[in-house]
Amino acid sequence: MPNGDAQPTQVAFDSPEASETARAEALRTLAVDTSLHTEWIVGLATNREAPYEVLRRVFTVDPLPEARYWLTYSAPAPRAAEVAVAHPDPRVRVMAAENPCLPPESRAVLAEDPDPKVRRVAVMVARESGVELPVELTVRLATGPEPRLRHLAAGLPGLPDTARLALAEDDDPRVRAAAITPWSWSRLRPEVRASAEADPDPRVREAVRRATHVDAPLPATVEDFLAEADGRRRRDAASTAPLDAALAALLVDHEDSSVRHGVARNPHVPAALALRLGADRDLFVRLAVSLRADVTEEQRAAIDYTVPPGRHPVPGWVEERFGDPDALREIAASSHVLLRRGVTCAPALPADVIERLTADEDYFVRLMLCENDHAPHELLVEMFADWNGLSRGMLARRSNFARPGLARFADDSNARLRYAALFDPRGGQDLVERLSHDEEELVGRRAAADPRLPRQRLVELLGERRVARAAARNPTLPAALMRQLLDVAGVDR
Repeated sequence: MPNGDAQPTQVAFDSPEASETARAEALRTLAVDTSLHTEWIVGLATNREAPYEVLRRVFTVDPLPEARYWLTYSAPAPRAAEVAVAHPDPRVRVMAAENPCLPPESRAVLAEDPDPKVRRVAVMVARESGVELPVELTVRLATGPEPRLRHLAAGLPGLPDTARLALAEDDDPRVRAAAITPWSWSRLRPEVRASAEADPDPRVREAVRRATHVDAPLPATVEDFLAEADGRRRRDAASTAPLDAALAALLVDHEDSSVRHGVARNPHVPAALALRLGADRDLFVRLAVSLRADVTEEQRAAIDYTVPPGRHPVPGWVEERFGDPDALREIAASSHVLLRRGVTCAPALPADVIERLTADEDYFVRLMLCENDHAPHELLVEMFADWNGLSRGMLARRSNFARPGLARFADDSNARLRYAALFDPRGGQDLVERLSHDEEELVGRRAAADPRLPRQRLVELLGERRVARAAARNPTLPAALMRQLLDVAGVDR
């Protein structure tokens, strides 16, 4: 196998001008470069235009290279999913079953797979991902002979109520426990409830306890608060309970900063009392006061609060106003950066609010505007070129990113902007061909997979290891050439 420093292999076997000698030489060269073979196989496996017969051959490779990554975590093309679920190796079918993006019809096939592990994984992921399987299938799973599948079926969306309630009388205690929930408890027949309460299995009795448990009211008076021994309930009371005036006044001066923090954000505590905490020695308490809904902008500005680095949750009262355009305008004009950041998370924003937030002085207000798909094209490109966080990749997929004119960045010193140039819908073959020579892998791989890439250049890239996988994933790759790549890689017909 050639080492990692070897020069790219020039592929000539698809060129109509190539002589038979040149083709034979190219094939000999490629046949020994097994690192290329791996790249082709993974690329073809994820090529959404690969025909069924090509995918069938790809899936005969044992072991499938890097299957744990592309088969489990990438959204498969329908044809690839169809081949994966029919694979003879249960290990491959398990990996497909673990993929939450597997089409529902393929998951339904795996839910009745001959291998018990495949069945369990397929049903478990369906339950965890909220995938609705056909109703008839959920009933078969809930009434089948496997206790583990019946246990999983109890949590499947779409399972008819009658089948779900029947599981509370199952022979297996794990299944009975899974079927007893606050929803089902009141719907069970009296004799079934009585039997569950006296069940010899502790898991069932614990399920009954959870289903019937009703939390005692949180303490809201001084007497009840002092009598409460559970520290968690004390903190919950401070932050959410309708405290009476005496208790609220007591807790404002409480020695525990977590209790004062709760009081600072409790909407039942009058603003005048909460504002006493605006000078608290704890910075998180001061920050909580500054984020209250009933504090005026002048009062916010008078609080010496600090916004710690990192992401912060959207205040609940801001979320409650997401559907009110006037409220969004008011919050977007706030001096408090966390309130302005919170506004960006609204499902829809008025145009004037977007314009205001686009010009916001806070970097993360502008970034979150992009992440939530509200930002105009220019801001998206600016943030994509600069931001180094995990969300960077998603910015290029936002609705306002791809626009005519991005080709102007084809020669930019910033590799990300050269990458962005490939999103210009008016960019032609020349642009893509030029960027396919880019030394930056991010750019080269994107160009190699671009359907506008000229055929001759695409064939050349199949011999360059750094981009061969992307080239094999190119949807314009001819089926005949796909088959020839598999021939060269020695994949069984």
